[in-house]
Amino acid sequence: MMTTAPPAEQAWLLRLGELRFRVFSGAPVVEVSPAQWGLDDRAVRQAAAGRRYRETPPGQAGFLRFEFAPGSFPPHFDRGPGTDADRRRLGKLLAGQEQFWASTRRLRLGRADVGAVAAAAGMTVVAEAADPTDRLLLLRRSGLPDEELRSRTRQRITRAQVWAGVGGLFAACAVAALVWGRLTDRALGPLLLVFGAAASLLVTGVAMRVVAGRSPRLPWLDAQFDGRSHAAVPYPVSLSTELLAEVASRYGYFYGGPVTTGRNETSHLFVKCRPGLVFGTPALPGPPGFEPPAGSPEREQWLRNHLDGRDELWISVRHAKLPPARIAEIAGGEGLSALAHFADPTDLILLLRRPSAPPRAPRKFRMSFAGFLVPAAWALLCFGGGAVTAVLDGDEHLFAVGAFLAVLGVPPLLWVLRVFPRSTRVGWLAGEFTGKAGVTFFSGQFDVSPELERRIAGYHGYAFRSETHTQAQGRLVTYVRYR
Repeated sequence: MMTTAPPAEQAWLLRLGELRFRVFSGAPVVEVSPAQWGLDDRAVRQAAAGRRYRETPPGQAGFLRFEFAPGSFPPHFDRGPGTDADRRRLGKLLAGQEQFWASTRRLRLGRADVGAVAAAAGMTVVAEAADPTDRLLLLRRSGLPDEELRSRTRQRITRAQVWAGVGGLFAACAVAALVWGRLTDRALGPLLLVFGAAASLLVTGVAMRVVAGRSPRLPWLDAQFDGRSHAAVPYPVSLSTELLAEVASRYGYFYGGPVTTGRNETSHLFVKCRPGLVFGTPALPGPPGFEPPAGSPEREQWLRNHLDGRDELWISVRHAKLPPARIAEIAGGEGLSALAHFADPTDLILLLRRPSAPPRAPRKFRMSFAGFLVPAAWALLCFGGGAVTAVLDGDEHLFAVGAFLAVLGVPPLLWVLRVFPRSTRVGWLAGEFTGKAGVTFFSGQFDVSPELERRIAGYHGYAFRSETHTQAQGRLVTYVRYR
């Protein structure tokens, strides 16, 4: 059983995908009517910024006008010339291939090198996708239909399967070490077994990020986009979401939201869109907005207490349990005004600020650091506590227990920020955008939808660049500053 986004929200995401990759496709000038697309102005501006377009004065009422200005954004990946050995390796990889996605970062070759080797092998570069992390070139032989892919297997070992296997091995080793220590008087053997299991976790992590990331082959990249109506693509290793979405758009697929299977695994859902079915239909409604609650006197008093003495405050309507108009009225009585609002089907976020307040100084400490510091402190406490107790009590088995608790307790601690109120977490999320050229953080700790997250980022002048996904910590997102 798979869980996907609601149909209305999915249609909204598909329209946004078409706008990003079919309209903002490198044309010198683009004019967009948000009303015809069923999108708000901020979503259109964010899509334009993600595709390296700069807004200019509109030419007609009701339209937004953009010009392609790649020089105003961080440059895309471009590797210099490679070596003869790298070129020979690519030539061997192309032997017998009808279609091949070449990563210039993994191949350690420049764009001109890849084109020259492809021409020698009887192939041409027919498409290109790039972002600041990598540049992908699609090499094909002549005579192939536009969307036909060669026969290939889709079976590949996923990161979830690898981590499940290694995690099961570690748990088995930890249990075996505890049983071994209880049944015998030996302490060295159980400790070595636990440390060996921990070393396997470390080696697996290094191999997943380094060895797999350097592989020059991407045979799985477009295997899912074979004409089916839906394609669920697992989160890729060492490849940004932006690049994956651009590759999917080449085959007429657009992002339709995350999809969760019965095994609690999350993948990207891409939907095959054809003219007349999904895009080109502005009458399709966007995702339903968040329905604010009726409110109560108790919550009004809570809001007044919360506003007392504050110059700036982020408020979640879902958390406040008050209508937005009532929140703005109460805030006005305290001298604050609603400076901006961000809405999606899950919540409505208001930024309240006192007009006379000075500009907010960037925070040096970001709350996302807790995703790194809290697990480290927990591991140190368990390891150190187990070692000290083992020395004082003379029971070496307690050190193994401390090691087991350190690893077992880290995943729950990664969500430590979720115990705080939602309005507080939204404010901390806004504090992640400190004005630096780029910021990276684990977004799951804040428990805010990706759409709200991107809108708050856009308000601070940041555009989404990429994301990766980990089993323990969730989405690791990167945003870059464009203004």
